[in-house]
Amino acid sequence: MAYLSALDYVVLVLFLLFSGLVGLYHGCTGDRQRSAKEYLLANRNMHPIPVAISVVVSVLSAVTYLGTPAEVYIHGPQYWVISISKVIPAYVVVFAFCPLFYQLGVTSIYEYLDMRFGKAVCFVGVAINFIYLIIFMGIVVYAPALALNAVTGMSLAWSILAVGVVCTFYTTIGGISAVVWTDVFQSVIMLTGFLVTIIACCVNVGGFLEVFRINIEDGRGTFFDFRLNPTIRHSFWSVFIGIGVLATSYIGTNQIIVQRYMTCRSLKESQLAAGLGTVLMGTVELIAAFAGMCLYAYFAGCDPLTSGQISRADQLMAYIMVDLFQKAPGVAGLLISAAFSASLSTVSSGVNALATMTGQDFIRTFWPNMSDFKFTVILKCISIFFGLLCIVMAFLASELGSLVPITMSLIGLMNGPVLGMFSLGAFFPRANSKGALLGVASAIIIGAWCKIGSMVYPPYLTDPPLYVDRCVVANTSDVMMVFDDVTTSYWSDPGTSLATPPADDIPGIARFYALSYAYYTPLTCFITIVVGVLVSALTAKSTDPPVPAKLISPCVRQFYYCLPEGVRVILDDKLDEDEPGDLDMKPRA
Repeated sequence: MAYLSALDYVVLVLFLLFSGLVGLYHGCTGDRQRSAKEYLLANRNMHPIPVAISVVVSVLSAVTYLGTPAEVYIHGPQYWVISISKVIPAYVVVFAFCPLFYQLGVTSIYEYLDMRFGKAVCFVGVAINFIYLIIFMGIVVYAPALALNAVTGMSLAWSILAVGVVCTFYTTIGGISAVVWTDVFQSVIMLTGFLVTIIACCVNVGGFLEVFRINIEDGRGTFFDFRLNPTIRHSFWSVFIGIGVLATSYIGTNQIIVQRYMTCRSLKESQLAAGLGTVLMGTVELIAAFAGMCLYAYFAGCDPLTSGQISRADQLMAYIMVDLFQKAPGVAGLLISAAFSASLSTVSSGVNALATMTGQDFIRTFWPNMSDFKFTVILKCISIFFGLLCIVMAFLASELGSLVPITMSLIGLMNGPVLGMFSLGAFFPRANSKGALLGVASAIIIGAWCKIGSMVYPPYLTDPPLYVDRCVVANTSDVMMVFDDVTTSYWSDPGTSLATPPADDIPGIARFYALSYAYYTPLTCFITIVVGVLVSALTAKSTDPPVPAKLISPCVRQFYYCLPEGVRVILDDKLDEDEPGDLDMKPRA
């Protein structure tokens, strides 16, 4: 274990202090966050560039910062396709969801579900996001703290408290403006961490091209796997389609991200922020994937997992930070600040989103006549509550142990049903609340069944080998020795994969459970939509009122008006053109 120097800790403290000062600045300038519109939407006056950057670091949490390089290190470079999979969310979010939400003027995206389907569907959506965010924020704080503790000896409790207290402070004081601008600062630190690590690795192994040569020589040269087998963990199709749909769910129908688009000054700027943010996200993920290749090139022949220097793959980034820069005081502190940046940005975004949903979907519902000033004060109190709850969840995660990945896997199944629920509302004018509720329930049940089945009958993974034939260590007699030439496979989620082929006597259904995790989101989204459409058709009544035009995505309305008159879906275009948020239903010339 390599311990940090005093200067490394100074760098970390300065980083956390500056993040807190950004929140203090925004809490003391302008209107001093005294109105709900300023606190939650920055008075809709944000520039699209910082908003786009904020989108990137809010999605790419510490799990990504530590996990993506480890994923590539263990399973090979096919995961890089995630960078181009952003084509799917870029189109869907920019042209379908962003115009719909922005022109409705919603603060919480679940206000849309209330308008479209009613309170029941709205509360179901809010409940799913609440559960997901509260658990996810705890894991986002705990996972990097655990990795840093194992590799550097940094106090686990100190790491959790530092991230939780600082992000709660600047989120509560400065509102969404502070969250966005600290995200910009933290993005610089996070990107610096990746680039410094990549450059140092390239210098150590002999150059940029040498990284590729080592990876290809050791059987890691498969960058495209076009096989259609849905059980392959990371084929081109599973990453491009599966993770592309997952990204659409997170970028297009998650309060954390959509709330940022809503802070822009116009619809065009909102779409620019969404599109640019999605492209930048793919770029950063490409850099993270290459960082994983650099890690392998640096440790080639002496895998720290197999040799016992670390115990988990997600410790690789922290391990290489101190291994490369232990003799350069302050640099390791800067790189570890990058891991803290990834945690802070996601947690602060989650706290702000939870406060927004609580305020808009509950407090405004039950106390609609509450004064704006009182409402804003309550929002700040709610932010403090969720910040403290995040800290509690992080400490709770440390006690759950192996239950953490299982819990996160099951909670992660919620992304597909949520995307399906919003898709039903935005793209299917005849969908109703009964269809939405039964669609979501069916998808969650089937998704949980698939995930639990994969735990009972773990899929077989064939990862490229990890070598330790060139490890040199000292024995108790100070005589240098070399490990025997051995190879090993390691998987990032023990308990959900097998190192040996499954037995022949397993039931046939077990092969269905081998479905790649990447397909879970499109599968559950598809189930939600299909069941929702069918149930809506079966329960529709002739007396049902038509759907207001403003609640259907603009791109869908234009498509319907291109249809022949006889098959055109009837929408309600009897809207007051002067009412804010109403949209023109007439086809464009």
